Amino acid sequence: MFEGFSPATFDFLWGITLNNERLWFSEHKEDYVNYLAKPMKALADQVFDELTDRCPDRELLCKVARIYKDARRYRGVEFYKTSLWFSILPPVEDWQDAPGFWFEVSRESWSYGLGIFQPKAATMARHRARIDTAPAQLARLNAKLLKQEEFVLSGQRYARFKPGAPPDLAGWYNLKDFNLSYDSADVSLTFDGPALVRRLVDGFAFLMPFYDYFYPLCEAAQP
Repeated sequence: MFEGFSPATFDFLWGITLNNERLWFSEHKEDYVNYLAKPMKALADQVFDELTDRCPDRELLCKVARIYKDARRYRGVEFYKTSLWFSILPPVEDWQDAPGFWFEVSRESWSYGLGIFQPKAATMARHRARIDTAPAQLARLNAKLLKQEEFVLSGQRYARFKPGAPPDLAGWYNLKDFNLSYDSADVSLTFDGPALVRRLVDGFAFLMPFYDYFYPLCEAAQP
């Protein structure tokens, strides 16, 4: 059962940001385990269980990130990540091309949402083609998005504006990737475990129709 993060969680995250080396981490590993790793795993497990109970009939898995950076990819820089997150994803090899949910804490903020982090060009081409031929479903989802205040659409835009989309969907049409995210600098909101679980489950459930819309467009879902 997730009981909440604590000020000690963010003390550790500040510490690893300012002292990103192995000796400091070794001396504070117990703080990492007790105040960050264990609570994050408990939160991830509880949110995943409640979300999949509420939104069944989808193949999803839950992953908690490691704080250790891959030395093969980050040679010569910091040894450790300065934030930690969990993700709820479809069970596909190329997960960066598929929609996924996430929650993340850093030293002075937290965020959660749904996004496709590195979609392939073909995935976004299918996205634009669907707007061209059948815009109604995304238009309904976009209208639902505009009526709430939790999540904001963001992403990298193409250098050249792509015309042709209905005005209400032009923003979606011109993104290379996308995130529907909530960001907060009030880390004390993560101290109340039950309230945070409810917020994440409710938020992910709200975003599930967006997941259902985008998953069939990714490469892994193609025949």
